[in-house]
Amino acid sequence: MTRQSKASRGKFRWLGLRIEESQLSRNSATAIIQQILADINFTMFDCLGIDSHTLVIIRVNLKDIQLAKEKFGSHTEIESLTTSGKIRLVRDRMGLSRSVRK
Repeated sequence: MTRQSKASRGKFRWLGLRIEESQLSRNSATAIIQQILADINFTMFDCLGIDSHTLVIIRVNLKDIQLAKEKFGSHTEIESLTTSGKIRLVRDRMGLSRSVRK
């Protein structure tokens, strides 16, 4: 079976977020983001608790990125830090290393 070409796959953007709650679990962070982005599909890739906040990287469809940034801008507990078309750039900007999969 052949793979889909890159052009036929959907276009996405990676969004780096900081949640102002310490040591959130992946499920808790997903629930908080789901409440804010109720009508937008997203996929969480990284979730790391650091001191007094939690850093999260999510993937959002290109057509929804502006709406997602506006929704996060209206909340005080979540801050949108960076956006890029490559997850590597978002991780670099946030100071995160690539998670190791087993």
